Amino acid sequence: MTISRRRFIGITAGCMLTANSAFSASFPGARWQGVALGAHADLRLVGLPSREAEELLAVARAEIERLEQIFSLYRTDSALARLNATGALHQPEADMVELMSLVSAIHQASGGLFDPSVQPLWMAYARAGGAPDREVIKAARAMVGWSKVRISLDRIELAPGGSLTLNGIAQGFITDRIVKLLVSNGLEAGLVSVGEIAAVGGSPVGGDWPVGLADHEDGQPDATVYLRDKAVATSSATGTMFGAGQAGHILNPVTGLPATSAWRRVSIIHSSAAIADGLSTAGVMLNSAALRDLALQFPGASVRAVDQSGHELIV
Repeated sequence: MTISRRRFIGITAGCMLTANSAFSASFPGARWQGVALGAHADLRLVGLPSREAEELLAVARAEIERLEQIFSLYRTDSALARLNATGALHQPEADMVELMSLVSAIHQASGGLFDPSVQPLWMAYARAGGAPDREVIKAARAMVGWSKVRISLDRIELAPGGSLTLNGIAQGFITDRIVKLLVSNGLEAGLVSVGEIAAVGGSPVGGDWPVGLADHEDGQPDATVYLRDKAVATSSATGTMFGAGQAGHILNPVTGLPATSAWRRVSIIHSSAAIADGLSTAGVMLNSAALRDLALQFPGASVRAVDQSGHELIV
């Protein structure tokens, strides 16, 4: 199916497009709530007749399902789960190889701070409620290292005991794929959110799409960025904690410890949601100069970071 010219769609995980707006009242649209990559997902389509919106929503859901079968840590039959369980993945999907290549680029650019091979450490912290002892951390660190991951078109292989998490980039990658799918179906303007947020074209009310920024996913926005054919991803070292402890979910692969950060949050804007996702994850562990340098290595990337005192860095 295709979307008629000049119509717009919003897929949103929040209330960016309100149900009582004059535009959405004319076209009720459609909505789906479920789970994507282990987190709650809320997808809404507005600006289309219900039947057309339901059909397109089904197409988007099918693509999310396909990509979850590749990247999910929470499905025992996903490609990533099979790789972690066996240490090797034969004839990996093209999407997996493409994402691995992007991971390698961000890993190198960040000086090794972006490293999905940190999963053994992550599991050590999770099992210990955020407080593993020193020997457990040391043993887990020995299994970490992106240089130990062997990647080719026909095989991906991990070091003994190694495992990966793609949670710091896969949501952005899936967002990019959904954008591409919708644009191929005729989307000219819309706001797409599947973990990260991407804007296509301009807002139907004029100008660029306003997107609020907050320290936590369910927090109240305290700043706004305006996007057109760009994506934004935000990370915070304390956005998610292990258990009731003080350890945040972003771990430093070099030290094996929870990331300490000068930033309350780091937001990266880029044409690729996957790149924005990966850079924001690494960015919380960098000082202002290194954060600037990281963004400069990816043409078109910009930074909106807020430090612990509330001062903002804009690059």
